[in-house]
Amino acid sequence: MMLSTAFDQLINRYVDFYQQHGADLLVEMNSEWQAPIYQRVDEGSDYCHWQPQIQQQPGSFDDLAAALEQPLHDSVAELYSRWYAADLAVLWQQQPLWLLQVHGPEDYQRMQANLAGHVLMKRRLRQPITLFIGIAEESDDLLITVDNESGAVGLEYVGKPQHQLLAPNLTEFLANLSPRLVEN
Repeated sequence: MMLSTAFDQLINRYVDFYQQHGADLLVEMNSEWQAPIYQRVDEGSDYCHWQPQIQQQPGSFDDLAAALEQPLHDSVAELYSRWYAADLAVLWQQQPLWLLQVHGPEDYQRMQANLAGHVLMKRRLRQPITLFIGIAEESDDLLITVDNESGAVGLEYVGKPQHQLLAPNLTEFLANLSPRLVEN
């Protein structure tokens, strides 16, 4: 299976799951962004309804890789350049996680800046380069990362190397995620 197929299937499972449970897809809106996922804001709410949108002009990691003088794993670039969506509440073998996503072009730029900071921290600590794709529900400093060399998906605490392998690649990881219901 291709990564794009696994990701498309996850997005479809996610939307269907929320519809089956009669739950709205809600996200805290950034009023400074023209994010294509933002659909409808309820009066007096900080949240808006959202729908995933395929990126018509996929973002590129080329400038980031050039600035870092470091090729970045293709799977991470493909993940962040496929859909605009809110962060996805998912389960990996009953472990609650958040798969980070980008709301739109402005958020894509913010994500790249954060990834650059992460790579620079890994260099400074002389650790293998990883690229974050999510966080664990239990702790904001427990990251889901992709090893930049092998493409393996694992867990690591901020400032530490990966300590637990979750999947040998991002495609397998995405294929085995299950949506979970989060009430806003």
